[in-house]
Amino acid sequence: MEGLQKLKCGTCGTMFMSENGNTLCPSCLEGSTKGQSHEHSHEAGHGGCGCGH
Repeated sequence: MEGLQKLKCGTCGTMFMSENGNTLCPSCLEGSTKGQSHEHSHEAGHGGCGCGH
């Protein structure tokens, strides 16, 4: 096991524990691996982020 570090996400600013020293929290990392940012897709008006807004 590599050393755990408490880091601040470079994208959203959330504090999280990182094992490999990356600067993205798990949520942003998952979003970035999908190849598109869900933040900028306001298409039909239904909540694609799951928050219901």
